[in-house]
Amino acid sequence: MKSATAKDLRHKTAALLAEVRRGRRVVITYRGRQIAVLAPLDQNIEPEFKATGFGIWKGRRDIRSVNSWLNRMRSARYEF
Repeated sequence: MKSATAKDLRHKTAALLAEVRRGRRVVITYRGRQIAVLAPLDQNIEPEFKATGFGIWKGRRDIRSVNSWLNRMRSARYEF
């Protein structure tokens, strides 16, 4: 895994994106601390949302599907 500073990201964006296109991950550091990872989109970086924490709402009739309820709540802020 390649590492680059925030300054490298500003000045060498094309070269870093070329690394990502080759399938390599690039860790971005800021003041010596890792803050982000650039990775190809075909890799599933973010785990799929699972509604296990919403089990307390299981018996509610107004929230039959937690995912659809969340999408309705977020629709004002985000487009899906």
